[in-house]
Amino acid sequence: MALSNSSNANEAANAAAAANKLIDEYRLSEADISTESGEPDPIIEDESPIYETGRITLWKNVLVHVLTTHYGVAHYIDSHYPEGRKVSSFKLIGRSSDIQIVRYMFAWLITECQRLANLQVKGQGRIAVSSYCSGFVSGISTQLRASRQEVQKVATSEAIIKLDARLQESKSFMYNKYTDMKKVAQKSHSQLDSQAFSAGHQQGRAIHLGSALGTSKVRLLGN
Repeated sequence: MALSNSSNANEAANAAAAANKLIDEYRLSEADISTESGEPDPIIEDESPIYETGRITLWKNVLVHVLTTHYGVAHYIDSHYPEGRKVSSFKLIGRSSDIQIVRYMFAWLITECQRLANLQVKGQGRIAVSSYCSGFVSGISTQLRASRQEVQKVATSEAIIKLDARLQESKSFMYNKYTDMKKVAQKSHSQLDSQAFSAGHQQGRAIHLGSALGTSKVRLLGN
């Protein structure tokens, strides 16, 4: 992840791609182990929100959805009114290991998106920045799907089935716990700068571009 902030675009893209590939491989391996042992991590609700705001930013909202869907975690928005003002808290429900991955990736990608937007569209106005960030998230989504398809080529069918079921299991836990919760489809009415969106999309795809680092050894999180 540290290498992904490199000024060398190819090095940054390959490092980020390798990190996400390792995460997907780890989760498939973990699913295999739980299949053999019959002892999967229990589903829990995380006590701390992953994102809390007085005004929801669309691209951050979408990023939460993209990451939770990819890593098998359910989420909902808890609205409350401290001191008379509305605050929206994004809460996560799933297996502890999946929740920690979502939290880590969200924090890293938020920082990276804002850093790149500041470099690419600074001074072009709020709509350009928002469009760039929305495009960035779209590119991330594209590469996450590609990464998943790649690692599944060498995974066992049991692990794939078990991993794919995690999202639905997390959602079932959520709806059983909060029986009055309704599924609400959110629509976007924000303005879009197509050029900035395209630039962000390309950068988002580049963040996870590539399949591996060849024969190079990768050190991840200090290991």
